[in-house]
Amino acid sequence: MTPKISIYPDYALMSSAAAERVIDLMNHKPAAVICFPSGSSPKGMFDALVAANQNGRVDFSKCIFIGLDEWIGLGAGDDGSCRDLLDRDFLKPVGLRPDQIVFFDGKAFDPQAECDRVNKVVESLGGLDLIILGVGMNGHLALNEPGTSWDTYAHISELDPVTVEVGQKYFNQPTTLTRGITVGIRHILEARSAILLASGRAKGPVIQRALAFPVSKDFPATVLQNHLNAEFILDADAAGVIS
Repeated sequence: MTPKISIYPDYALMSSAAAERVIDLMNHKPAAVICFPSGSSPKGMFDALVAANQNGRVDFSKCIFIGLDEWIGLGAGDDGSCRDLLDRDFLKPVGLRPDQIVFFDGKAFDPQAECDRVNKVVESLGGLDLIILGVGMNGHLALNEPGTSWDTYAHISELDPVTVEVGQKYFNQPTTLTRGITVGIRHILEARSAILLASGRAKGPVIQRALAFPVSKDFPATVLQNHLNAEFILDADAAGVIS
């Protein structure tokens, strides 16, 4: 299987296109179960979704939002945490209620219990309607690091050195990152729709490998080649190598 590839001239148009995919889903299924990443890649998409919500083009009042991942040791209110970024960029601006949000607590005493809790919620909801992903320079999806089994649901991950290094950009000062908690590869493969967002020339070789290399646990993004309904939404710089 080959994921659909959609290429846009720049980050703004790429972000707008991704937002339109979300708007289409919400307008067809208002109670959809959605799972989005935090960080820089989806920021433009979030801005477009917030504007569409304010303009009445999309209503998030019935959806359920599943948090993609979190750094263990961090949580809501901690600068640089995944929850903090998503609260600021999307969850609070569109007015999602607490009962609509299922998010890993990276500060939980028992992280495995957090995995079990999220797994049960996702299962009870019938799985994810849409998962949107960024991709790491090491090919990770969410915090499914190189070597992660394809059979995993939510789990605790030991962070790859590349992830630790790149992750520092979200913090105002050096921050110790060792483990993460994340939805699993099985969640991604079982989602009814999966979108990978990537922009910038640095991601070009990553995208090339994700699409052209054999599917391998050593580069998790290659697993999207096995997804029944996956789309890569790219700007021209990220698509430069493949286009």
